[in-house]
Amino acid sequence: MLTVRMLKVAEDEAERAAEPSVAPAAFVRAQDPPDLRAHTVWTGSAEALRALGLRRGDEARTGGLSAAIAGRHAESGARVRVAGEAYDLTFLAPASLSWVWSQGDSALRVDLERAVLDAAHRCVDHLVRTRPLADGVEPGRGHAAALALHVVGTPRPWTQPPPPLLHVHTYLVGVLDGCGALRGPHQGELDEESLTREGGAVGRAALADDLRALGFTIRPGTGTGHGARGFEVMGVPERLLRAGQPADQGCAGLGEETDRDPWGDGFRR
Repeated sequence: MLTVRMLKVAEDEAERAAEPSVAPAAFVRAQDPPDLRAHTVWTGSAEALRALGLRRGDEARTGGLSAAIAGRHAESGARVRVAGEAYDLTFLAPASLSWVWSQGDSALRVDLERAVLDAAHRCVDHLVRTRPLADGVEPGRGHAAALALHVVGTPRPWTQPPPPLLHVHTYLVGVLDGCGALRGPHQGELDEESLTREGGAVGRAALADDLRALGFTIRPGTGTGHGARGFEVMGVPERLLRAGQPADQGCAGLGEETDRDPWGDGFRR
């Protein structure tokens, strides 16, 4: 449920994050009110965001996101990040939750979207505070990131309507070190297999708690391998949980917390 990918061409990555055809607003039905919310927003600590000329809760527009991915100030373009690169930590919701979202009314959809976004934020915030992501030695004092909520995989030539696939791209553009300097998250630490397992577990626990608060019943222990760490929402037919298809390179490897993919479809559930 958590994957890590280094961000490459900043302009392309920013455009992919804000792609309107994969955001919730693109799937508003005729009976629903218009969705005017921003689905790509800034999150993190005030100090880290301020260094990039950003504020928590503001919409992450393509220009500012592109600059931040490149380690530059959103307005002046000045170099801010002293070292390292930005990364995409993608949190994937269970297939059953995506299906429930697709069937829900507009109010339920909003609640589920908030729950998935909050789980992704808590996942990355936990990793920054507990893992030596600042420099490979100590945890970060804060971080700057953009959360991009997508409903399906990145666009490609579809021969039929794509299945729902709720996931959040957390574009981690900087981590504050002990001296208050903004650095790219430490690559060696991000390469640790245990990081995605721990982060995924934190995100799953947060999401499951929020879903229970919304009145859903959770079936834990789903998936295969490594103790079956996943969960699903009760009441969703099993055949629908296998309906997803892998997204293209923009969302490659969603849900793979290890190199092994027992499902053979590109996802770990």
